Amino acid sequence: MRPWGVSRTDPGIESGMLGGFAHQVRTALTTMDAGRAVRAVLGVGLLLTLTVGLPGHLSTDSVIQLAEGRAGIQRSFNPPFMSWFLGLLDSVLSGTALYLLCSAGLLFGALSLLTRLSPRAHWIAVPVAIGLVLTPQLLVYQGLVWKDVFFANTAIAAFALVALAVQFDRSRLVRWSAWTGALVLFVIAALVRQNGILALVFAALAVGFIDMRRQTRRPLLSGLKVAGAILGAGFGLLVAATLVLGVVIPQENPASKTAGFRIIMHYDLVGVLARDPQIPLPAIEAYQPASATVLRSVADDVYSPERVDRLSDVEAVGPALWSLPNTVMRDTWLGLVRENFPLYLRHRLAVFGQVFMTPKLSACLPVHTGVQGPESVLVELNMPARQDDRDYQLANYASRFFGTPIFSHVFFALLSLTVCAVLIIRRSDLDLVVLGLQISGLAFAGSFFLISLACDYRYLYFLDLSSMVGILYVAMQPPTGLRFPFPRTKPE
Repeated sequence: MRPWGVSRTDPGIESGMLGGFAHQVRTALTTMDAGRAVRAVLGVGLLLTLTVGLPGHLSTDSVIQLAEGRAGIQRSFNPPFMSWFLGLLDSVLSGTALYLLCSAGLLFGALSLLTRLSPRAHWIAVPVAIGLVLTPQLLVYQGLVWKDVFFANTAIAAFALVALAVQFDRSRLVRWSAWTGALVLFVIAALVRQNGILALVFAALAVGFIDMRRQTRRPLLSGLKVAGAILGAGFGLLVAATLVLGVVIPQENPASKTAGFRIIMHYDLVGVLARDPQIPLPAIEAYQPASATVLRSVADDVYSPERVDRLSDVEAVGPALWSLPNTVMRDTWLGLVRENFPLYLRHRLAVFGQVFMTPKLSACLPVHTGVQGPESVLVELNMPARQDDRDYQLANYASRFFGTPIFSHVFFALLSLTVCAVLIIRRSDLDLVVLGLQISGLAFAGSFFLISLACDYRYLYFLDLSSMVGILYVAMQPPTGLRFPFPRTKPE
C-alpha cells in the first residue's frame, strides 16, 4: 500500500523500490553457498540424464556383453569385467537400468565430492556446471552402455576418493576408507580398459609428489615409497581380480585372451605393407609363403586408417593372418617395427590422427541411441531392437554439436593443458590430485597412438570428461586475478 498523497508513478519511490529489490536479490545471492548451488545443478543433471537415458542405449558391443554376463561365459574379445558386471546387475533387475544408475551415479557423485573438497566455491562455477550438464558428453553419453563411458566414470570417481584421502589425511578412518575405495575403482577401471591402468599410475605419482612436499627429511625417498606402495597394492589387486574373473566368467575360447594383441599386429602389418608391399617378411616367408603373397597383393585395397574392419573385405586376408602361429606373428611384427620404423610410424600417425582429430566425424560413430545388435543375440536376451522418438530426438540434439569444439578431442586436450597450467602454478595438494587426473586423461589418449584400431569418438571419451572435470574444478576456485560480481563462499 503506497503512502498517502504519493503518486504511483513518483520516480523517487520507484527508484527506491527497485533499489531495495536489487539489494535484496544481491543479498540473497551473496549469502547463498555457491558450492551448494553447483551440487544442486549436478543433482538435477543426474536426474535429467537418467530421465533421457533409462533404460539404456545399447550398441552391438553392449548387447553382446550383456548376453555374456547372463550366460556367465565370455565369447568376445572384450575385457570380461564389463560382461560380468552387466550380468550381475541384470540378475538383480533385468536389463541395464541398474547399471546406468551405478555408472552415472559414480560420475555425478565424484563431481559433487570435488565441490565439497574445494577450499572455496565461486559463483562462476554455477553456469559452468549448467553448461557441462547440457553437453552430449553428459546428457547423452551417460545413458550409453559402453565400457568407455564406464571406465571414464570409474577413473574419475577413483581420483575424487584420492582427493578425499589427501584432504582428510589426519583422519585414519576417512583416509583408509577413501584409499580402499579408490584402489578398487582404479582396478575396475583397468579391468574395463587395459590402458586404463594409466589412471592408477598417475594417481600414485601425484600422491607421491604430495608426500614428498610434506617431508623435510629425505623427501624423494619418502615420495617414491608412497607411490610404490600405491602401485604395488593396485597391481596386486588387479592380478587377483583378473584370476577371479577367469573363474567366474571363463573365456569360451582360451586363444581369445591374446586376440586383441594379434589384431593390433595384423593391422600394423597390413598398414606397413600398404605403404611398401615389398618389405621383407622372413618369418612368414619361412613358415607359410602363401600368406605373404596374399598380404602383399591386397594390403593396399583393404587398408584404411579409419578402422581395422576393412581387413575382412577380402575373404583371403583372415586365413592368411590367423593361420600364422603367435610366435611367427610376433617375430614379424617386431621385425617390421625394428627394420621399417619410418613406415610403421607413418601408419600409426595416420591411425592416431583419425581417432584424435576425427577429420571425418560421421565415420567415427560420434553418438549412438536406441538398441541395436545381432538379431540372434537380441532374441537370446528377449530384447527387441529399439529406435523410438526419444532416441531420434537425443541423436538430433547431439548432432547439433557436430562440427563444434564440443565434439573435438583436440579442443578438450587444449582445455586440459590449460587446466594443467593453472594447477601447476597453484600447486595445492588438491590441485595436484586433479593435475594427476588431467595428465592421466592426456596419457590415456596418447596411448592410442600404439593401440588404436578405429576412430570411434568414444575411445577418447575419458580425455573429454577429465578436462570437463578440470574446468569445473578451476571454476570453483578460479585464478585470483579474476574479478566477479559475487564473492567466493566457503564450504560448509
